[in-house]
Amino acid sequence: MNRAPSYQFSNTQVYLLLALVGFILFFKLNSPPIYILDEARNAQAGREMFRSGDWIVPTFNGELRSHKPVLHYWFMQPAYMAFGETPFAARFFSAVLGVLTILVTFLYAKRLFNQSVAYCAALALALSTHFLFEFRLAVPDPYLIFFSTLGTFAAFTYLQQGTRSQLFIAAAAFALATLAKGPVAIGLPGIALLLWVLARKKWSRVFDWSMIIAALIFLAVALPWYIAVHQATNGQWTEEFFFKHNLNRFSEEMEGHGGIFLITIAIVVIGMLPFTAFLGQLLKRKIVYRNELVQFAALVTLVFTIFYSVSSTKLPNYPMPCYPFFAVVLGSFISALIDGKIQVRKYPVFIILGVMLVIPVVGYFAILQEVEAKHVAWIALILLFAPLVLLVLWLLNRKADWFKLITILGISYTVFNVFLLHIVYPALYSQDPVSKTITTVKQHEHIYAYQVYNPGYNFYLGQNIKEFTVLDSVRNRLAQYPGALIISRNEFTAELKTLGLEVIASHHDIFESPTTIILKQHATKTQH
Repeated sequence: MNRAPSYQFSNTQVYLLLALVGFILFFKLNSPPIYILDEARNAQAGREMFRSGDWIVPTFNGELRSHKPVLHYWFMQPAYMAFGETPFAARFFSAVLGVLTILVTFLYAKRLFNQSVAYCAALALALSTHFLFEFRLAVPDPYLIFFSTLGTFAAFTYLQQGTRSQLFIAAAAFALATLAKGPVAIGLPGIALLLWVLARKKWSRVFDWSMIIAALIFLAVALPWYIAVHQATNGQWTEEFFFKHNLNRFSEEMEGHGGIFLITIAIVVIGMLPFTAFLGQLLKRKIVYRNELVQFAALVTLVFTIFYSVSSTKLPNYPMPCYPFFAVVLGSFISALIDGKIQVRKYPVFIILGVMLVIPVVGYFAILQEVEAKHVAWIALILLFAPLVLLVLWLLNRKADWFKLITILGISYTVFNVFLLHIVYPALYSQDPVSKTITTVKQHEHIYAYQVYNPGYNFYLGQNIKEFTVLDSVRNRLAQYPGALIISRNEFTAELKTLGLEVIASHHDIFESPTTIILKQHATKTQH
């Protein structure tokens, strides 16, 4: 049993927190352009499925897309129907699941610990810039994170309390998570749950007859689509997804996303700011880990962090399914701090202040190095308003208790997130090559690509773009359509110019190495 905290967070505070998260996730959701490669491919693939009416085989640019399973494409269908084929529609259910992930974390933490810890865990997620950013993207990770979170909490609740309905919820949730991202959706939570069973000797719950029903629920939800897509593609989707996009990503660095093992640790620590500023103090306080939910949450966090630390391919979104559980660990510490169960110095406030000061300054100089966006570098300095808010509130409340200080941190970091997600990010990424050239591109009827191009063009053109990898094929197509437009990358300029093409637009991809070029035949050549 856990002693009730002296400070009780009310249901009204919980509702206000969820409403604030909803505002941050949905406001100006349509503003950032569809430009990031993964988002562009997923948003367009969902639209192609919407237009074709084929709910089995995902495609991008008319070709089989085997990178991810189908769940997020299914969710995009009603959104495209309701809101049109817009960025808002592509991202709509990601934002919905962001609110629901925080709600699920709160409800299970309340059930398994108390409302104070539950609120502080929800607050930790609600303030995480990385969490909020991810749930504003049209990618499969929000779907994985939500259903994996629900499944893992429900499975743990079954192990602790023996409630069979929670086991069945876990089975259905894990099945949907598997439809969102594949076997990793159940693999890593499964390792954490197995380790917990081994440590706590919960074998009677594992060898219960209800596990058979749970397995049948899982198979009934997850298996039919995998069988259908295997049959529809003669096994091609199955082979490419499981071997190339799962096993190879773990054993080999893919698409340049590698690095040392510390990268994943840094992602998790930075991703869960601001409360990870208390991490040093948290690790020293054994009182935090007296509750079994917190122990399990720490175990889940470690499993994900260790796995992706040793994985050859490393991406910021990979360890994110552990964020709700890391939030529980952080929330238990913050709750104990507010309740006076532990005493710490107030230096974490200055760490957070330093972070909020460094990010705008570093961002300003980083943007100055980006040729396409340096003229808007000043916009990063808008973020300095957030540390100013923190500093002023701190000076006015230097002798305040931790409840008031946490409130001050929450207010200032929310200001930081709102300014970053609603002002800085949309303004910065509107400088991308697709946004700068799409008006010109739309003026042409015949549009083709050579070798490599940004998939954002598909989304804004609303059509497939024929890709050529052989120069003679481009030559033949230009003979047929002399006024055609060619989209490519800067490294192919020389060979394309041998076809009588000239570069009419050239823009460096924001914070990426490639440069996008748009080419067209010389006017004299066209007339000839």
